[in-house]
Amino acid sequence: MNIAVYCGSNFGKNEIYKNTALKMVDYLAKENCSIVYGGSKAGLMGVISNHALEKNIPVYGVITHDLASKELENEKLSNIIKVNDIRERKAKMEELSDAFIAFPGGCGTLEEISEILTSIQVGYSTKPCAFFNLNGYYDNLLSFLQNAVNEGFMLKEHLDSIIVSDDIEVIYKGFINYEAPKSKWEILKALTNC
Repeated sequence: MNIAVYCGSNFGKNEIYKNTALKMVDYLAKENCSIVYGGSKAGLMGVISNHALEKNIPVYGVITHDLASKELENEKLSNIIKVNDIRERKAKMEELSDAFIAFPGGCGTLEEISEILTSIQVGYSTKPCAFFNLNGYYDNLLSFLQNAVNEGFMLKEHLDSIIVSDDIEVIYKGFINYEAPKSKWEILKALTNC
């Protein structure tokens, strides 16, 4: 299984992020997974990719030419794909991946996983996604999504399809057992009998 890991190009303030990232890679190695990520050597992206290489996990880095020119590219990668811009990067990562994990990160991580969630809602994707909710990192975002359901801006089926855990084994098993929800349009049509 090719798993996209969206994560920070910073380390975060707490060592728990780095330490858990290493444990996540150890588990994915045990399950013979490959990792798809943003191609950088910075922050948690570098921690995850370098440890995966040490564990002989295939790693696919997707990076823009601009970021690579700023010496952010992880030169240790043999599978590096250079693209023109962030939109192309996200599309290539989605194409290469069977499942998606949002590990703690910033705006880029949020943008990447949000695009996958939107694709699931409108029926463009049937691939599973997860929030690695380490230290309650995604609690506020999950509250926002629950409020979107409560206020009628998101369907419960789509919120419920997101795997949320601080345990990589739970996330991986969720990927294995995943059943994609119907698209927003299929669900609404069934509800209104249109």
